[in-house]
Amino acid sequence: MKHWLGNSALATRFGTVPLVCVLALGSAAALEGCSSAPSSDGDEQRGAVGVHLDVAPGITLDSVTYSITGNGFSKTGSIDVSGAPQITGTIGGIPAGTGYTISLTATATDAATFSGSESFSVSAGGTTSVTIHLKGTAPGKNGNLQVNGTFNVAPVIDELTVTPLSVYVGSSITLRAAASDPDAAPSPLTYYWSTTGGTIDDPIAREATLTSDTPGTFTVELRVSDGESSSTTSSTVSFVRPGADGGGGAGGGSGGGTGKAPNVLFLIVDDLGAEGVSLYPELAGDSGQVPLPNIEALAEKGVVFDDAWSSPACSPTRGTIISGQYAHRTGVTAVGNVLLTSTPTLFDRLSADSPEYSQAFFGKYHVGGGSIDPLPTAAFPQAPGILQHIRDIGITSFRGILGGGVANYFNWTTFDINGPSVANTTYATTALTDFAIDYIHEHEETKPDEPWFLYQSFNAPHAANGGNNPYQVPPAELHSVDLSSVGNPAPGSYATNIPVYKANVQALDTELGRLFAEIDFENTVVIFVGDNGTPPPVKDTGTKLRSSKGSVYEGGVRVPVVIAGAGVTRRGRDDHLVVSSDYHATILELTGQHVSQINNSYSLKPLLTDEAASTGRTHSFTEITQGTASKRWTVKDTRYKLLWDNGAWGLYDLNADPGETTNLYTSPAHYAARASLEAEIAGLKAQAPAGYFP
Repeated sequence: MKHWLGNSALATRFGTVPLVCVLALGSAAALEGCSSAPSSDGDEQRGAVGVHLDVAPGITLDSVTYSITGNGFSKTGSIDVSGAPQITGTIGGIPAGTGYTISLTATATDAATFSGSESFSVSAGGTTSVTIHLKGTAPGKNGNLQVNGTFNVAPVIDELTVTPLSVYVGSSITLRAAASDPDAAPSPLTYYWSTTGGTIDDPIAREATLTSDTPGTFTVELRVSDGESSSTTSSTVSFVRPGADGGGGAGGGSGGGTGKAPNVLFLIVDDLGAEGVSLYPELAGDSGQVPLPNIEALAEKGVVFDDAWSSPACSPTRGTIISGQYAHRTGVTAVGNVLLTSTPTLFDRLSADSPEYSQAFFGKYHVGGGSIDPLPTAAFPQAPGILQHIRDIGITSFRGILGGGVANYFNWTTFDINGPSVANTTYATTALTDFAIDYIHEHEETKPDEPWFLYQSFNAPHAANGGNNPYQVPPAELHSVDLSSVGNPAPGSYATNIPVYKANVQALDTELGRLFAEIDFENTVVIFVGDNGTPPPVKDTGTKLRSSKGSVYEGGVRVPVVIAGAGVTRRGRDDHLVVSSDYHATILELTGQHVSQINNSYSLKPLLTDEAASTGRTHSFTEITQGTASKRWTVKDTRYKLLWDNGAWGLYDLNADPGETTNLYTSPAHYAARASLEAEIAGLKAQAPAGYFP
């Protein structure tokens, strides 16, 4: 039974589009045109390009126009189609040379238009044959032309059935579709159902079932592909709890009981992937996860996010947070890239629109250039420029590390934009914690009625002296990891192995506990995040995430995220898509600005109080690029993931294959799923530098 428009279902019927085929260039007789260059060099120095058009039965072309440009030469004209099923001709008088472009536009009597262009070369006295790829549209319809020169008309979605449109959590919604392909080419139709929430049991089937364990209003999209072109339509569905009043709790932006705006503590840690944190036991490796009692206690006060992505390395992640934009829009696509000081930043916006907030930044910076901060006795000629960069992006109070880390956690330089730089022999993680605690105490003493924002950027557990090794053993009182299997190295010793890495992670947790003890959680929101995946030398074997830091596979981008404290009324887990750029809008909204979405940033604030809420994010995206030689990026929806890894394509079903072991990119059954993610990349491409996306 088909369910038409009503209270419990949605069905929509669409029309068809006529078939047009074959527009290609070959040899033929002369055509008329207008040239901008004289022909004084003689015919022996000129050549031609031939045109041949085949028009399908039932289609009448109204006009065909062309333009040729290149080498200071241009020529435009029209082809007399005269309603004929076949048209041939030659466009001559083109000076011999390379780098020409021909553009064709064909218009049918039903207003369908097709256009395209191609590059070609001309040899003296010869006729060049070129194949052109035309894309076009008819009113309300889509189609394009394959590279082989035949028109490919997009599939037509004849019917969409979604029933019922609203159900209780735990119940199911049935999804059915019917589609047709007017030209039955180039491949059999494939289907893909995607959703912004819940789980679809068989997303590449014509009929599927949607279920959800949490309430919410979700968008379900159907995409149908013929292997080259695709068509889409969508419907909105709702899952509700019995007796739900539509809300998930109060609060979310105000301090508990004081009436003042909440303090915001943003904590970012360095080189700690999700699989290394005890909040994600299902991802653990063979040696298990180190206990992190203070991070676990923070999680009990709020929400743990299960599907959070960062960039694959530190600088790009930090650039997305500060700007709220994807890396390719700011230029910070690799480690050590410099964020343009003309970029509107988080700190600029806080100063302009939330001036009641005091601000401070302690710890690792690394969006102003620089590699690893040298020992205090070594020269660091880049330091003055980086300190000025910090000032230029709107930071008013900074103390910490300029580059990607320190050479020695026990002997490093503390840089300060408002004072002298000094040598520091306090273990870096401890010293940075001291900076934060001192700032909080001073603020509460001098400005008790005003809120503060603290960007606390720990260098731990990053390796010392750059790269992914070596690591240093932390002070013994900060961890309880058994190091006997690696020879019980003394604190301060350099060693690269998993036990020493775990000791650094636990030492960080210990210092976080000291910081949390100074926090008034009734008046402070705490956001804890990782900046990228675990480095290769210290990533445990047997973990459930493929690859590691530097990669766009899950092991390089899946990170821990916890938000707790003032106004966070939810407890437990959340599976919404999260990207590092989202912390930008989240912080702005928590500090009183009405910014649910800005640039590539979607505020997570609605999720902190309402399990049925949405941020509006439908896809996650992340990237790391070093010039033209190394490009890695990836995009996903709630199930499928498309990636580009230095020229190699990948498509993975993260529900069925979370370890990313089976590449579905060339699977005919998944053409529609692939097309859905390719459409998202096409949208990003419009705002990216030329050539950034293939």
